[in-house]
Amino acid sequence: MDGSKIEGEYLIAGFEGVISCFSQGRHVMDIIYENDSIEISIKFFDTLLERNPLLREEIKKAIMPITIKGSALTLEYDGCLIELHNTPARFLEVRADKIILSKLKYDINATDAHMIKLEGGNFSAILISNNPLSIDRNITAYGCIMLFSYSLIGGEDEKKIEDAFRNKYIGGEITIVGYDEKNETDCISYFGNISIRPIELREGKIVLKIRGENVSGGKVVKVNLGKKICLSDKIEVRFDGKEINKASSFEDVLNPNDDKIYPEYYQLQSEEGVFILISIPHFSEYEVSIAFIVENLVGNAMAISFGMLVILLAAFYMFKK
Repeated sequence: MDGSKIEGEYLIAGFEGVISCFSQGRHVMDIIYENDSIEISIKFFDTLLERNPLLREEIKKAIMPITIKGSALTLEYDGCLIELHNTPARFLEVRADKIILSKLKYDINATDAHMIKLEGGNFSAILISNNPLSIDRNITAYGCIMLFSYSLIGGEDEKKIEDAFRNKYIGGEITIVGYDEKNETDCISYFGNISIRPIELREGKIVLKIRGENVSGGKVVKVNLGKKICLSDKIEVRFDGKEINKASSFEDVLNPNDDKIYPEYYQLQSEEGVFILISIPHFSEYEVSIAFIVENLVGNAMAISFGMLVILLAAFYMFKK
């Protein structure tokens, strides 16, 4: 439908294709990606306009002023649900009886029955479904798909995160780009019904409430922090008030079920800021705080000056003797 496009990088630039949703045997809607925009076409309205051409201009006038922006968008209609996130994860979730992805101009490689890797040019993404996927010219899924891209990370680290997703180790993530909780934070739940909620956002410190299902095993929580938030490269992470250790490596933190007893964290720089991975071996409800350690330059300068003064006085005293 003309004018019904959603502007924004709800998937990393480079993704193109059509995602069609079906409910109870009926074609309900299409999500059309055209690299720099998304068009959502609802079949009921398309058919209505075909039968009533005079309505087209009136509806076009009504929807043209509508601007959709922000970190997340959820649309539910006639048994189909779409969830979009404009965050570093570039995440899309679709729930419907049947889902078909078509017009994809990528190399399509099945990692296993439930996961597919899409690659082409500078674009890469992985697609996961809770039911087996089938591939011919198109990709067909049933129930639910999650499509996300971490190609901003790149290299071997990107592959390690994809492996963690395949093993359902990544429980969820939160993106914080400012101190306005309503407009500058966004949470995504992947596996284990993980919920992440900021309960304190102030300069130098972030406190999160994290909860999830213990039956799903350990999970990794990803915290994306924008440059506005990061006051220092040095951080202190506390789990229910106790300081936790840094993991030995990026790969180590991505497996929360490798005989760990205590949570660990790992910190990585990205083009958009910093992201912190927190490995939690078991779940209920916890409080996680991240504090930035900022050196007191004035205090350090005063301490150095005082030290120099003591040395000078001592030297002067010895010289007089």
